[in-house]
Amino acid sequence: MRVIAGKYKGRRLSTPKNFSVRPTSDRVKESVFSILREHVRCGKVLDLCAGTGNIGIEALSRGAKHVTFLDNDVWCKRLIQQNLLKCDIEINNTQTELIRSEIGKGLALFHTRSQVFDLIYFDPPYDAQLYKGCLIQISNGSLLESSGILIVEHHKNTELLTEVGMLKYDSHRQYGNTCITFYRHQAYG
Repeated sequence: MRVIAGKYKGRRLSTPKNFSVRPTSDRVKESVFSILREHVRCGKVLDLCAGTGNIGIEALSRGAKHVTFLDNDVWCKRLIQQNLLKCDIEINNTQTELIRSEIGKGLALFHTRSQVFDLIYFDPPYDAQLYKGCLIQISNGSLLESSGILIVEHHKNTELLTEVGMLKYDSHRQYGNTCITFYRHQAYG
């Protein structure tokens, strides 16, 4: 696993030694960031269920203004810290925040802070049954900027809602068993 483009291009990131974490493949990551292009630059990004921090670090490398990493697993937190250090990125500075929390509590915290994001990348364990509840919480908490994009990584057999409150299905891509579904704010466009 490596950083594909930008400031940290070519940096190798640590991967888990077990299979409890499934990092986004370089192929999928490269495709997603090719679609997003300039949307990442100077944006506020939430790497939700961050795992290795792979997506958030790629966003930082491509010019994101700020990335918040959220994961509940203590080992993932350590892995994210290790990967940030591999890229010479300070932890919890003005450009990054690393939060270890259960996803629902983390989303509630962002709502309480009135924190909104230009890009949310949501990649939970495929079998965790978190999709619907988190999409509702993201919408109800108004966590996505009106021009923002929510990206959900999921297994090809996972059925997602096409509309959730202010979030509306935009498009999707499939890469083998992995699907990427894009949502936009209803008010956008």
